[in-house]
Amino acid sequence: MSNLEFMLNLPEVDKILELISLFFISIFTFYTFIKIINEKDIKISKKIIMILCLPLISLIALKVKYKVDSYFCIIILISLISAMNVILLKKDILYSFAITVISLGINYVLYVTSIVIAFFPTSIFMIKNDFISLCIILCVYCILIYKLFKIKRLKHGIIFLQTKTENSYFNILILNVCIIILFLDVIIQTVPFLEVTKTGTMMLILSIYMFIEVKQSFQLYYKQKQLIKDLEQTKEELDEKTKEIEKLEKENLEFSKTSHSLHHKQKVLEHKLDKIIKLNENGTIKEEELKEDLNNIAKEMYIEPSEVELPKTEIEKVDDMLEYMQAECIKNNIKFEVQVAGNIHYMVNHLITENELEILLADHIKDAIIAINHSTNSNRSILVRLGKIDEIYSLYIYDSGIKFTKEVLEKLGKEPITTYKESGGTGMGFMNTFDVINKYNASLIIDEIGDESSDNYTKIVKIRFDNKKIINLGEGI
Repeated sequence: MSNLEFMLNLPEVDKILELISLFFISIFTFYTFIKIINEKDIKISKKIIMILCLPLISLIALKVKYKVDSYFCIIILISLISAMNVILLKKDILYSFAITVISLGINYVLYVTSIVIAFFPTSIFMIKNDFISLCIILCVYCILIYKLFKIKRLKHGIIFLQTKTENSYFNILILNVCIIILFLDVIIQTVPFLEVTKTGTMMLILSIYMFIEVKQSFQLYYKQKQLIKDLEQTKEELDEKTKEIEKLEKENLEFSKTSHSLHHKQKVLEHKLDKIIKLNENGTIKEEELKEDLNNIAKEMYIEPSEVELPKTEIEKVDDMLEYMQAECIKNNIKFEVQVAGNIHYMVNHLITENELEILLADHIKDAIIAINHSTNSNRSILVRLGKIDEIYSLYIYDSGIKFTKEVLEKLGKEPITTYKESGGTGMGFMNTFDVINKYNASLIIDEIGDESSDNYTKIVKIRFDNKKIINLGEGI
C-alpha cells in the first residue's frame, strides 16, 4: 500500500487508530463549540464530565459506523455531542445542534487538511508505522486548531453565531456549508480508492466555492455591522439636536413672554411721552418720575450674561483662549456659547497647530464682538462650534452683529482692512486666516443668515479643513 493510499484510508487500517482520531475530532469539536459561542467560565467538574463522556461518544459512533453505516455515525456523533452541550452548558437544543454541526464541519475540514499536510513528511521520511503517521496527523491537527482561534476576528468567537435570533442569513449559510462538508467526508470514506481522485476533485472545487462564499458573507456581515453602528451614531446625534432644539424653543418661549409684558409697559411710556409733549408747560408730569419708569423697564430688558461653564477641548491653550473670550463677551454684555464635537486632539495633531487654532479663535471672536458692538440689534450673541461638523473638522463662528460690507469682502485676504480702527480692529485677522487656508487647503465660507433679529444670528464664518480650498464670501460681493 502506497503512502498516499494509506493516508486516505487511515480509518480502515486499524479500528484503534480510527477510535483515537474520532476521539480527537470529538474533543476538538467540543472545544470549537465553546470557542464559537465564547464560553469562558466552565467549571472543572464539567470539564471532567466532558473528558469522560467524549471517549464513550467516540466509541458509540464507531460502533454505529460498522454496525449500520457512516451516515448514521455522523448523525449519532452530532446528536450525542449536542446533548452533552445542552446538559453541560445549558444551551437551547436546536441552537446547540446547529453550532455542533458547524463545529464538527470545521473540524473535519481541518482534519482532512492535516492528513494532506502530514502526507509530505510521511512520504519524505518513508514512515511505515501507523501510530507514528497518526501522531503526525494529530500534531498538525492541533496546530491548525490553535492557529485558527488565534485569528483576530475569531479570538472572541464568531459573533453572529452567538445569538439565536439575529443574523439568520449567516447562521443558515454556515450551517449548510458544514452539512455539505460532513456528507462529503462520508462519501469519500465509502468510495473505492480508484474513485477517490474524482471525488477528491469534486470536494476541492466545492471547498473553494464554500471558502469564497463564507469569506464574502463575513465581509457582508462586517459592512452591515458598520452600517448599524453609523445609524446608531446618527440617531444619537439626532436625539442631541432634538434636545438642543427643545431647550432653545423653551428659552425662546420665556423670552417671548418677557417681551409681551414689556410691550405693554412700553405703550404706557409712549403714552406718558405724548402727554409730556402736550402738557409740558403745565408741569403735571414730573421728569424724575419718567426717568424712574425708564430705568425700571431698562433693568427688566437687560439680562447680564452669566459665566457658564464652557465645554472642554482638553487642549489647554484653546480652552484658555475660549475662557478669555467668554470674559470679554461678558464685559460687553454678549451671550457667549461654545459647542465642541469630535476629537480636538486629532484636529491639532493632523489638521492645524494649537497656536494657529488659538489665533483663529481670538481673531474671529474679537471681530464678532466688534460687529455686535456696532449693531443696534437687541440680540447680542456669539456661538463658537469647534470640531467635527457634518463629518468635517471645522471652526464655525456665529454672531448677531452687523454684516460685512462689500468693500471689506472684496479685499479680504488681499490686504489688511477694517472699518472699526477706533474699536481695536486691525484687519490682520483675515490675513492670518488666509495664511491658514492656503497652508492646509482649507475652505472659507461666509454665510449671511438674515437681517438683525431678536432670535437669530446674522452671519457665520466657517473654516472647514476639507482639503478643497473653497472660498465663498457670500452674496456681499
